[in-house]
Amino acid sequence: MNFRNILLSISLGSSFILPFFLYKEWSVANWFDALFLIGLLLIMAYFAMVLIEGQFFTAFFKSTQNFFAKINKKDSLIRESEKRTSDSVDYRKEFPNRKSFLQIGLFFCIGSLLISSVMYYLN
Repeated sequence: MNFRNILLSISLGSSFILPFFLYKEWSVANWFDALFLIGLLLIMAYFAMVLIEGQFFTAFFKSTQNFFAKINKKDSLIRESEKRTSDSVDYRKEFPNRKSFLQIGLFFCIGSLLISSVMYYLN
């Protein structure tokens, strides 16, 4: 089994269980709501991975570290006496299967939204 099938089966399995925790009962409408929520969670996980890969947080931490190093005189004196720089090691993280999160998340969100709309307008 590849990663996409595992993610799909875990997401579908949790979508059957989630209505019991949210609504205390299982119905088809509640299941579609849970499917939509799981899809949103998968899309949010995808965008968090994109932020991590783009090194947004690394740049933020480096800029705040630089700012506080220039403001704090004691720290700058210690750095000068120890002859160390404020440059940290670059860390690069790549997620190999992040597109699966986006594809399954969009499938769940759009599919549950369409089916819920059809159910609403048919009643």
